[in-house]
Amino acid sequence: MSVTIKDLLSNKLFKDAEIAAGKNGLNNKIERINFVDCPIPDDIKDMGLIKKGDLFINSFYIVKENEKELYDFIKTYIEFECSGTFVITEYISMLPDKIVKLCNENNFPFVFIDSNIPYADVIKTTMEMILTDKSETIYEMKIEKILENDVSRKLVISTANEIIKSFKTYYASFYIKLDDFDETRKQMLISSFKIIKGIEPVIYKNGIFLLMSFDKSSSLDMYYTQADPIFKEFVTNYHMGISDIFSEIEHFDDCLKQSILAYEISDILDNKKVYYKDTHVYKILHPLKNSKILKDFYFDILNPLVESEGSGDKYELINTIEAYLKCNGDYKKTAALINQHENTVRYRISKAKRYLNLESDNFKFIEQVSIALKIKKLLKL
Repeated sequence: MSVTIKDLLSNKLFKDAEIAAGKNGLNNKIERINFVDCPIPDDIKDMGLIKKGDLFINSFYIVKENEKELYDFIKTYIEFECSGTFVITEYISMLPDKIVKLCNENNFPFVFIDSNIPYADVIKTTMEMILTDKSETIYEMKIEKILENDVSRKLVISTANEIIKSFKTYYASFYIKLDDFDETRKQMLISSFKIIKGIEPVIYKNGIFLLMSFDKSSSLDMYYTQADPIFKEFVTNYHMGISDIFSEIEHFDDCLKQSILAYEISDILDNKKVYYKDTHVYKILHPLKNSKILKDFYFDILNPLVESEGSGDKYELINTIEAYLKCNGDYKKTAALINQHENTVRYRISKAKRYLNLESDNFKFIEQVSIALKIKKLLKL
């Protein structure tokens, strides 16, 4: 993760900012904030005063009437691979065409900001975003480490204690993805969760963990009730994975893994939230999702049903079986669900059993087609 010009401009401090040139460079990464309003010395490279990724704040007072010197300023920034410049409009409010062209050709954002914005506010806002980003990166690296196989319990415990400041009797984790979130929205979301006592939000892989520690096991649902309206404010539709409730700190990595897996299942099933305890057979199938074994099983069971339909609806039997399982094997409810006569449903289920050579083994039929249909959802076949 890195803070970009685009991220910074999404902050309300810069709501009236104008991108005068270089708009294709808005994803340039900001490494630090810099300031210069004096002539640039010839040996500046040796002095180390400008570095790659610098975002400059300028008034350009000293070159306000000298287009060539302004051009040379910008050219120097570009040569050092700086991220861009924010310029107050007190002395310069328009750019010469030559400089616009230079910025556009090099994807170097030249941004005008209100002259009433104090330099201190620009520096403070930018540095807060950079420091927050670096802190999140450190946590993400540590979480990544403990999610590896064969990690030491000592490392798991130390990481858990660092992230969750005060462990109580129990703890659990929520996980959701934050796709297409800019840095400002992400920080606003985190700030909203930080005001809820007992919740520690942690960014991870373009998503967010909500880590909770509590004394009563019934508190988990209470935290979800508090989290739901906040997510709704920022995300139209979201999928969430919820771990089991843990009590031993050395299993912190398992807690995180459970919420990630539950999230992935909620996304596959298009359910708003999925508890790990309710993932059932998916928790066995999911680790095998990239293996040939699952695909082979799926095709062995369902291909005969598809191929049997000839020129008709190739998925008629499969769709009927799905409805049949959803209705717990109740023919009457299945008929109502798919708007067919009950005898039609009985005929189709009987036909499916015949194609699979399972006419006399109803339990095995349900077991095999149920697993095959779960694989279908898991692999999005």
